Amino acid sequence: MNQNYSILAGYYDKFTHKDCDYERWSQYLYNIAKKHTVCEIVDIACGTGKMTKRLSDLGLRAIGIDRSIDMLNVAQTKCKAKFVQQDMTKLQLAHAVDMAICINDGVNYLKPSELVPFFKRVAANVKQGAPFVFDVSSEYKLTQIVGSNVFFWDDEGETLLWSNSFKGDTVEMNLTLFVDDGNGRYVRHDERHLQYIHTVSYVQSALDNAGFEVIEVSSDYGEPLSATSQRISFYATKK
Repeated sequence: MNQNYSILAGYYDKFTHKDCDYERWSQYLYNIAKKHTVCEIVDIACGTGKMTKRLSDLGLRAIGIDRSIDMLNVAQTKCKAKFVQQDMTKLQLAHAVDMAICINDGVNYLKPSELVPFFKRVAANVKQGAPFVFDVSSEYKLTQIVGSNVFFWDDEGETLLWSNSFKGDTVEMNLTLFVDDGNGRYVRHDERHLQYIHTVSYVQSALDNAGFEVIEVSSDYGEPLSATSQRISFYATKK
């Protein structure tokens, strides 16, 4: 198996362009940033820089952090934000920033035992009172929609198969990408991902233990929370 988001990096935007409302999310984040007079923001697990670019275009100084150099190579073509290859669990910035975000399932890649240490790394790299906004795919989504199901996307030149297996509090995701090599043959690439279920109460407790005060928990960045919410967003501030 390849390292997560290596081969897929070049096709990530194409296969996810309809899945997430980055425009609305960016406005939600920007409104929080204005409320806290944010000038500089770190986008943790920034991927191909979809959100980093939007916040940079809105006038914020942005730093994008991701462990995948292939994703960062794509991100660097989009805007002049600073991009750094770094494991989110070892977050270490040159100086404390005004706000931190982690958008689109990044926290689901952490084991439950890694949440408090990760939140503490965030707290160590933001200023007092700084907002921290992130989301998780909900237990409902991972168990009822994603877990043990198969999805596929088919486009000219590329086909992606996504099969999932639900085990306890973990979803194993196996992604197989077939790419036309230009000579009538399709080359196969495989990646394996693990995502973990995090309940609202557990995340709130972890934030508190790491020195954050929870301000708002919502569905999909500002919508009312329900039992069938697929994405749960958290807005907290450093105590």
